[in-house]
Amino acid sequence: MIGLLIKDLLLLKNQQRFFLLFFLMSAGMLLADFNSVFVINYVTMIFSLFTLSSISYDEFDNGYAFLFTLPITRNQYAAEKYVFGLVTGSFAWIVVTIFAVVMNLVRGRAGTVELVGTAFLYLFISLLFLSIVVPVQLKFGAEKGRIVLICIIGAIFAAGFVMIRAAKTLQLDFLSTAATSLSPGLVMAAVPLISLAAVFGSYLISVNIMKKKQF
Repeated sequence: MIGLLIKDLLLLKNQQRFFLLFFLMSAGMLLADFNSVFVINYVTMIFSLFTLSSISYDEFDNGYAFLFTLPITRNQYAAEKYVFGLVTGSFAWIVVTIFAVVMNLVRGRAGTVELVGTAFLYLFISLLFLSIVVPVQLKFGAEKGRIVLICIIGAIFAAGFVMIRAAKTLQLDFLSTAATSLSPGLVMAAVPLISLAAVFGSYLISVNIMKKKQF
């Protein structure tokens, strides 16, 4: 699996200018006093999604047929995609979070601990998102995968809209109820556990998809 990880990291060398541009853009947004949590979450998500690019590279020009002549298993291949997403996302998260903390201190604002805590939660939320996109990409490929992801995101937004409309109709206030019943400590503990459970379940699905593939 280490060899696969090195391969994917070397492929990223072709996109060094994109990385630099993205970090400069993130620094500019923080200097312009954009919402720090939004910038951290956005950059972490984008860098985690380089996993999809690596899968597309592997699919290109019968790449799978070559890869699996090497001493790797399909379980290792699936696991490496999650590790790669975690590595790239964590790297971006660390860099941008440090810059955001520095800017927060330079501006003399309070709430640095809360900023880091919230950013920590968004790191695990990016894992939750990764657990959705990886099996979709492995199952449907690059082109069809985009369509399926759009449909999934659309379904999530539609479900949220229906819930909000139903809550207004029934005069229910879910946000206030959740805010009073859920403590910050409980949320800090629940989000990582849910994310890790989702990644494990997603990994099992991805392994099953890879085992059914024929090259």
